[in-house]
Amino acid sequence: MSTATKTLATARAVAQRTGPAGWVMRSVVSAHAAVILAQPVFAGVYLSGDFDALGWHATGANIVTSLGYVQLVVAVVAWVRLRRPGLFLGTLGLVAAETVQYVAGMDGALWLHLPLGVLTITGLIGQFVAVWLRPLPRTARDADDRPEATDE
Repeated sequence: MSTATKTLATARAVAQRTGPAGWVMRSVVSAHAAVILAQPVFAGVYLSGDFDALGWHATGANIVTSLGYVQLVVAVVAWVRLRRPGLFLGTLGLVAAETVQYVAGMDGALWLHLPLGVLTITGLIGQFVAVWLRPLPRTARDADDRPEATDE
């Protein structure tokens, strides 16, 4: 069997094993990642001299922060339903960093705002990869009943 065929078969198996809570988590993390990636663009446009872009950056910050809190709620559900505390703990750290970054940006503390921006984008992209790389089973019991992977 070719590598491409194995990869496609693995992707199909992952899609079939992921339950509704997992798909909601993936959707929220994906939306959160898409919006957070626009933030440096808005900041760059502002720094290029288009002062209206600061309003875009502020609106984007409101959306990113709101999606972070939505993701936190979904992560609690994933923790309870799927017994995956890592999703919750990672999201909690990310939301804490985003909140501090939001306040630092509003106060003009760029010495803190910029590094936290890099940190939160990196952390969220890591979460994005993690939730799409592994199946998120329907329940914790499904994860325990899953057969071990074998090389055939």
